[in-house]
Order: sequence, then structure tokens, then C-alpha cells
Amino acid sequence: MKAKDRVSKPRNPLHDHPLMRKGGVHEKSERSKRRTDKQKLKREWGC
Repeated sequence: MKAKDRVSKPRNPLHDHPLMRKGGVHEKSERSKRRTDKQKLKREWGC
């Protein structure tokens, strides 16, 4: 069979889209965690 004769299946455009790889566990950012820690420390030390 020649390569020209083959008909490929149409791709699913949503399957491997870069934006779809962003899913996952929703967590606080590192910046947010540091900020919370700083606020907690200030409260403990009474500043």
C-alpha cells in the first residue's frame, strides 16, 4: 500500500491542547504561603 492511499483519522483538537495540561490540584502559591507565614509570625511576636 502506498503512503498516498492511506487516509489518517482526523485529530481531536482538544486532546493534547497546551492549556488543557494546566489542570491539577488547586493549591496556594508559594508567594501566598510565605505571606501567610509572615503575618502569622508578626501576630505571634506582637509587632
